[in-house]
Amino acid sequence: MALAVQMSPEVEAALGPQMAMQARAVTEGTCIECRQLLDDQPVNVVLGQSDVATAGGIWFVHARCAPSRIIPLNAEATAALVEPEDGLDMTMTAGIVDNTPVLIARMVMTPLTDSGTHGAEPRSIYMQALLENGFHLVTAELDAPPLPEWVAVFQPHGRDLQLIILTPTGERFFHGTFGKVAGWVKAVLAERQVLILGGDIGGSRDADPDEQRQALAAAAAEGKLAGARVACGRPADFGLA
Repeated sequence: MALAVQMSPEVEAALGPQMAMQARAVTEGTCIECRQLLDDQPVNVVLGQSDVATAGGIWFVHARCAPSRIIPLNAEATAALVEPEDGLDMTMTAGIVDNTPVLIARMVMTPLTDSGTHGAEPRSIYMQALLENGFHLVTAELDAPPLPEWVAVFQPHGRDLQLIILTPTGERFFHGTFGKVAGWVKAVLAERQVLILGGDIGGSRDADPDEQRQALAAAAAEGKLAGARVACGRPADFGLA
């Protein structure tokens, strides 16, 4: 279920119709003021706009915590937004789609840029970053080619699984945990790889498998889904301690 999202006229005008519509469709998140999960109470949109580049970001706050507004981002904040030291801030959800083990990557915050064309709507830096890193646009078949030399390593972490995804240069694309899904580990170990899907994906991390697939199919149909198959396994499978 979508949250009760509100935004000021200034924020809506700056986002443009398409991005404003996407912001209103958000289903979950964390308030940047109190750091608590968003709930069924009204949620405000905060838009960060760079003073030095065509970039920005969308955040969400409880209406009780802060108003919907535009905040300026200086050069340091812009650099941290566009190229964060610890990688893009995202969540991972495991699943099995058409018998294929997948990891669905959603952004915690939506970084934006524009094409430099006057009047053009902002677009997601996330999709741009995925494609520049070798991911491919995903079609209705929800599949993608392998991404050489990337590895995804998982191991138990309490009731969850801890995951690290490394690029060929050793940089961390993702480091975090995700909930276990029945049959996911077995499927990954059988294939020795996982299909990573990311982009402007609607729906909730807690959606059932049918809802997840519908959200992925909708993103693919709109050209907003990127993917890649990555070698995946336990640390020992890669000679790691």
